[in-house]
Amino acid sequence: MEREGASQGRRGPWRTSAWKWTARAAVSAILLGWIATRVDWRQIGKLAASARPSWLGMAVLFAGLSTPITSVRWRILLQVLKLPLSFPQALALGFVGKFFNAILPGSTSGDFVRIYYATRAFPGKAAMAGFSVLYDRFLEGVVLLVLGSLLAAAFYSQLAAHAVLRNAALALFLLTLATLALVPILLHYLARGRLRLPGHGKTAARFEKALQEILTAVQLYWKATRANSIAVGLSVVAHGSSAALLWALMQALRLELPFWLLVTTMVVVNVAVALPVSISGLGIREGALLYLLGSFGVSREEAVAFSLLLFAVGLVWSLVGGIVYLYYRAGSADAECGGMHNR
Repeated sequence: MEREGASQGRRGPWRTSAWKWTARAAVSAILLGWIATRVDWRQIGKLAASARPSWLGMAVLFAGLSTPITSVRWRILLQVLKLPLSFPQALALGFVGKFFNAILPGSTSGDFVRIYYATRAFPGKAAMAGFSVLYDRFLEGVVLLVLGSLLAAAFYSQLAAHAVLRNAALALFLLTLATLALVPILLHYLARGRLRLPGHGKTAARFEKALQEILTAVQLYWKATRANSIAVGLSVVAHGSSAALLWALMQALRLELPFWLLVTTMVVVNVAVALPVSISGLGIREGALLYLLGSFGVSREEAVAFSLLLFAVGLVWSLVGGIVYLYYRAGSADAECGGMHNR
């Protein structure tokens, strides 16, 4: 009976239709195939084999550090909504999300898995709990855009000397400005009033209840200045660990390029990888790095080797997330704060 319950707890919305997954896998395969015809794989193999183990170990460490940080951030945002979640359960869901990020389209698909489990943990306020995941990811994304834009602005004179990097920086500026201008207006509008959906019946009533929960969550977040400030600070720390990961990989491969350039480039790449058009961003990440870093004199082989090692390092923690997923049991947060058990 317990096994059956655990099995049902692992059923979720990530089971997309086979043709969608196949289409996105095909996108990754086509892009990787295109890249494969333009690089020397023997040279890539030599670069990977000559990578310094100590720096690779540091990269793995930094790659895993962000999950505990973001788990603390999510708990703080849940507390604003008076939805208590234990740190072990939040951490477990963070690693489960990493696992599904590695096998589902885009780099944010794991968040939809977290939404599913959040709604299971708080069945009485499912929409509010699910929205907390989106808001958590939203804050992280805004901080990333702002940090990337500030870095690009600080070194714009050097970026402007390369047309590809200049255009990427301008696109980043526009996206950041649009986000900072439009999102507060939208949140302010939502925080002001009560929206109603047309229609009658049980289905319309359920949607109405979910919408009102989301509006309530927006209102609470709008007033939670201290919690938002702490969440923003934790986002900066999390992105700092990601930057340390890039530094460690750069040292492992002995890449000779400005660190600020690598970080700025990765902000642009992360925006592209977040699009759900490939499996875990494979192909898009490699192509973007090849294109952007290549304009600064980095060889194609170095760019692809860096990208594949970056994916491999992240995959280590995705596999940890897969193990956590096997033993994770969804349930009410009130009934089971730990959310973990041995079958």
